[in-house]
Amino acid sequence: MNDSNNTANPWIVPITLGASGLAGFIAGKLFGNRPMSARRILRMVRNDFAREGQIAGSWIDHRPVPFQRFAVKTNAYQGGLTRREDDELVNYEFKADAYTGSLLELKRIED
Repeated sequence: MNDSNNTANPWIVPITLGASGLAGFIAGKLFGNRPMSARRILRMVRNDFAREGQIAGSWIDHRPVPFQRFAVKTNAYQGGLTRREDDELVNYEFKADAYTGSLLELKRIED
C-alpha cells in the first residue's frame, strides 16, 4: 500500500468543506438580497390597484431611498398613481419595499 494516500485523506474533508463554505459566502454576497427593479414593483402596485378601478397613470422613482418605521430599516421606492373613482381622478403616493415589493406606506393625495 501507498502511505501517501493515507496521510492526504484526513485533509480532504476539511479542505473541501472550507472551499464550499467560501464559495457559498461569495455566492451569497454576489446574488443574495438584491433589490427588485422599480418597474417590477410599479407593475405589482398597478395590478393591485387595477382590480378596484381603471388606472389613468403611474410613476416611480428608480432610485431606492432609506426608509425606517420603528426598528425596521430598509430601502424603498417612491411612486404614485392616478385612478378613476366615482368619475373623478384620484392621486395616490406610495412607498414600496425595494426587496419584497410590499407597500410600506400609501397616501391619498387630496387636492
